[in-house]
Amino acid sequence: MRLAPTLYSALISLAVACGAKPVHAPVAAPPAAAPATAAPPAAAPDPLDRPTATDPRIVVGKLANGLTYYVLKHQKPEKRAALWLAVNAGSVLEDDDQRGLAHFCEHMAFNGTKRFAKQAVVDYVEKVGMRFGPDVNAYTSFDETVYQLTVPTDDAKVLMTGLDILRDWAGDVTYDSAEVDKERGVVLEEWRLGRGANARLNDKQLPIIFQGSRYAERIPIGKPEIIKTASRDALLRFYTDWYRPDLMAVIAVGDFDAAAMEKEIQARFADLRGPAKARERIVPPVPHDQELAVTIGSDPELTTSSVTVYDKLDGRPNVSVRDYRRFLVENIYHAMLGARFVELAEDPAAPFLWAFSSTTPLTRSVDGFLRGATAKEGKLAETLTALLVEIARVERFGFLPGELERAKKDLLHDVERRAIERDKTQAVAFAAEISRLFLQHEQMPGLAAELELVKELLPRVTLDELNHLARTWGGERGRVIAIRGSATTKLPAEAEVRALVASAAAGTIEAWRDVAADRPLLAAPPAPGKVVKTAHDAGADATVWTLANGVRVVVKPTTFQNDSVSLSGFLPGGTSLVPDRDFVQARFADDIAGASGAGDFDSIALRKVLAGKTVRAVVALSDRAERFHLGTTPEDLETALQVLYLRIVAPRRDERAFAAWKAEAIELTRNRRLSPERAFFEDMAVVMSGNHPRLRPTTVEMIEEVDLDRALAAYKGRLADLGSATFVIVGNVDLAKLQPLVETYLGGLPSKGRKERWKDIGVKHPTGKVTKEVTVGSEPKSFVYIAFHGADRWSLDAARDARILAMVLRIRLREVLREDMGGVYGVQVNGELSREPKQRRNFTIFFGCDPKNVDALRTATFAEVAKIGKVGIGEDYLDKVREQIRRGHEVELKNNGYWLGLLADAYYYGDDAKSTMDVDAALQRVTAAHVKASARRFFDDRQVVVGVLRPKAP
Repeated sequence: MRLAPTLYSALISLAVACGAKPVHAPVAAPPAAAPATAAPPAAAPDPLDRPTATDPRIVVGKLANGLTYYVLKHQKPEKRAALWLAVNAGSVLEDDDQRGLAHFCEHMAFNGTKRFAKQAVVDYVEKVGMRFGPDVNAYTSFDETVYQLTVPTDDAKVLMTGLDILRDWAGDVTYDSAEVDKERGVVLEEWRLGRGANARLNDKQLPIIFQGSRYAERIPIGKPEIIKTASRDALLRFYTDWYRPDLMAVIAVGDFDAAAMEKEIQARFADLRGPAKARERIVPPVPHDQELAVTIGSDPELTTSSVTVYDKLDGRPNVSVRDYRRFLVENIYHAMLGARFVELAEDPAAPFLWAFSSTTPLTRSVDGFLRGATAKEGKLAETLTALLVEIARVERFGFLPGELERAKKDLLHDVERRAIERDKTQAVAFAAEISRLFLQHEQMPGLAAELELVKELLPRVTLDELNHLARTWGGERGRVIAIRGSATTKLPAEAEVRALVASAAAGTIEAWRDVAADRPLLAAPPAPGKVVKTAHDAGADATVWTLANGVRVVVKPTTFQNDSVSLSGFLPGGTSLVPDRDFVQARFADDIAGASGAGDFDSIALRKVLAGKTVRAVVALSDRAERFHLGTTPEDLETALQVLYLRIVAPRRDERAFAAWKAEAIELTRNRRLSPERAFFEDMAVVMSGNHPRLRPTTVEMIEEVDLDRALAAYKGRLADLGSATFVIVGNVDLAKLQPLVETYLGGLPSKGRKERWKDIGVKHPTGKVTKEVTVGSEPKSFVYIAFHGADRWSLDAARDARILAMVLRIRLREVLREDMGGVYGVQVNGELSREPKQRRNFTIFFGCDPKNVDALRTATFAEVAKIGKVGIGEDYLDKVREQIRRGHEVELKNNGYWLGLLADAYYYGDDAKSTMDVDAALQRVTAAHVKASARRFFDDRQVVVGVLRPKAP
């Protein structure tokens, strides 16, 4: 749980002192008098001031050189360890000639160390079955840099090499001059990808939000002019100054022997030394005693308008039970206010689409009370007023008992779930929490202890302390109001904004009305349909029930998570069977039904009745099937099935919800194509679909065409007969307890004997070589999209070949385009064979780059593709792919999501699940001959689409 930052060691010492038992010196008796009366005992310390202990499962140590280490034995996933290096140094510490070099230093850790020359770190990680990005990565922020490595633990040598990599990152990055120059391009491409409307507005507004502070001048991505010219010495100076043991922590979480891991860390990191004269690691302040500041900006590529109110506060400590209680109280406040914002947004007349409220760390030294909203077109001033009025409404009238009860239920339920799942939580989640423990002194008592704290503290949180809480979170002193709008929207003037702030709470404000929703979801359960046939799928070790209404249910009980049950279902047919005249209605029907609630409950009432439960139930109309999705817990499973049942058989007709949906959809569509990226992706989708009318991007005219009754009729028509449906359930379920629930809520679905199959809507894909250039945007940023496609024949082996070829090409293009040419930040590669509506191959390559480099990078890509088809690929690449498939499969087999998708696809297509998941069969396809043949099959340059985005401005 992410808590607010502390004021570091001074406050930690203070909290510990407050929680310690007082020691009293004896009182001397006065001379020649009776024995002295004992001094009155000191007041007992307040239990709330006791410091929270760190999770006792974590071994914490500190070496003589100042380096801290944390070791936690944890076996999810099995045979894996998360090895992280946390460095308490980020961009805020850069000198004037180093702006962007903290981040550049992070990049250089992957470009050569004492034991791993050039890209050998990434090469090694890939060889042991891990992937660049998901398993080896890093990030740099204002205040910190964190390196993240995941390695297998069933090979002791591999695990120890992982520690060696961390040790080299900590003190032995080489900064080879040639590698520095090559990496400049990669860093600049990361900068380039992040540019756009919001980045340009950040350039203008962050200096005002952080005015008077070093944070205003040290955005982590840095300045491109410095990145282009920075010397090796400037980079090395940052590394030498700040990568030192007293500012570092080694974090190891995983499936290993904790005592042995601790010894290895001690042995490897004890020799680290810092500079002879260490620079002081300061925490720059963020002044917040200035007058109200207003910053208003527009951008021609911004697609939505927003307003955010920042009230800056001194950073609050986070070491004691009192601090934890403050966190709980603030969370409850924001949950209740957030629920009101959601309810207000569902009014078609609301000036905003959505809004939020939070108190959160802005930097290490300052917290913020934030209120923000995405405004409707031309409604920025009204949105600002609405935010301020809601705060004032709480202060004037307070929250209501029902709101507090629901917020408490939700909070307790969330903490209970995380505590139940603690042994099945991914290791990286604990590594991330430990990094915050070290860098920000965030409390980490452990999930079990945290649950006990919540149970102790939550009952004593009252409405009285919540109702005026926002008054303690700053005021107009230090406040910043940041407004953003597209070039097409009307922006309020600064004087108008200041006047609104002064007058927003002065008008008439009515008390909030909270209507309870305490009735059952169903007045009576549906008539059940009994299981009439039971079979066992031996390959997947799953039970298959056939119900009296024809519904098929596939159940795989697992213990991969303690408190999770998921459902995925399908009904063949989809919107392909809807006549063209009704297609637009069907296209949006599931969104409208979802926004309207279910049964007798509108969306507001439904949220209230589900307080304290985990229920996500979704019905979606896709082109060839109706799809059903459910996520819940064993305890809430019946409630979730009830909601799913209602969404299928009892969609609501709600004119107010429909009007709100339509208003929001129009707002999100109106300016969508102002984004150059969105315009490019939509244009490429049009090319690939042959501009088929059913696959066109959404327009305002489409949304205006939607009629509530026609949309609901399309929805009900597609869901009138569930007799051909299949539902897959995976998770911690007991078959005996599950069966009556399935019989009631799935067996009770309507069945009329309808047998349907989807219809081919007749998409005409492009033929031959097609080039599409899209000229849009003002940033020096291009995208390149390459799609090799065509009719083909699906087979399981061919599908495996597509995956293997994509993995090979992903590695190879990263090496060529990123590491050799320095021309991209990353490359996306995907290959697949589709079976419906026609069997086709589709292999796509995508990257962003400098417009000047489009031709060279595109040429290099085609050259590599042709080379693989002509001469194949080296065995070293194949070794990496084999190990990545094998290692990935180890984790997949213990993952509910993998089984849910596998079984849903197997029963949709009629596949044998055992064959589909046969990793040995897949590994047998990883050969030079198969890759070479696959390249010739998939990379047919006679049937290829190439799309290029080029900026309009030079």
